Formats: sequence, C-alpha cells, structure tokens
Amino acid sequence: NVSRENLTTSSEYLTAIWNNFAKGSKNLEYFADVIVALGAATASSSQEIATGLNRFAATAETVGLSYEYATAALATVTATTRQSAEVVGTAFKTLFSRIQDLELGKTLDDGTTLGKYSKALDAVGVSIKDSNGEMKKMDDILDEMGKKWATLGDAEKAALAQTVAGTRQYTQLVAL
Repeated sequence: NVSRENLTTSSEYLTAIWNNFAKGSKNLEYFADVIVALGAATASSSQEIATGLNRFAATAETVGLSYEYATAALATVTATTRQSAEVVGTAFKTLFSRIQDLELGKTLDDGTTLGKYSKALDAVGVSIKDSNGEMKKMDDILDEMGKKWATLGDAEKAALAQTVAGTRQYTQLVAL
C-alpha cells in the first residue's frame, strides 16, 4: 500500500528479489521495507528501485553484492541522475561484471590474471582479490573504490571511470 503498487506488480518484483537475495532470516516484508524506506528517503520511488533491481539481481548475487548495497546503490544513482531504473539497472549489470574482470591465463596461482578493467582499479590501489587470492565481495570493492575516489584528482577520476565503466556506464559509476 505504501508503495502504491498493485498486487501483481509487487509480487513480480518481490519474487525476483527473493529468488536472488533471499538468505538467512530475511523475509519478503524486510525486502519490501527496505525498498519503501529508500524510496521515501531519496528522489527514487519504490517502483524504480524494484524495477532496477530486477535488471541486475542475478548479477548482484554472482559478484557478491548484498541486497542492502544493491538497493542503496540503485536509489542513489537513480535519484542523482534521474535516469530510468531500467537504464541504471542494466548499467549496473555491465559495470559490476567489469569491475571483477579476470582473464584466464598463467600468471596467477589460480590460473587467472587481471583483465583491463580490474587492472585500472589496481593501478589506483583497489584490488578485486583479497590477501588469499580470493575474489572480494562487490560490497567491499565498492567501499574501497569510494574511499579511493575521494583521494583522486579530477583527471584520475575521469580516466578510471572511462576505463572501468566505458562511455555507456560512465555516468552511473561517477554518480555511484
């Protein structure tokens, strides 16, 4: 009722969210409450947040992006840019897979090497792997990127965003 969505639409949104983020003790009411709270606190609506999540929910789980981080990132970028949730959600799907860019190779113990996007992050001090060589969760990578972003000059920010996000996702990365 608070989100002003009909039952069918709400059910579709929550089913997709549940299928990709349900873990532990969280229930559908929790997922809905987060969306409604973020919609009320930002210039995004509950519908925009749910629509955008549906675009990248499966990718989010794969790269280790929590529900809380995914919804907050989506609300932030849609509120900042006022781009449609579909555009932002689709951009996130591409952007998150690029950030954890690895290539098969012979340089690391696990048979992988950093790809061009993750090399760009590494060049500014953001590693996508932890000290044990395991992939970091996207939540942690984005936290590190945010801290590092504040220390970069304008030219470095532009170069990093251009390399990692490309021209199509550039705006979403900068807004995030």
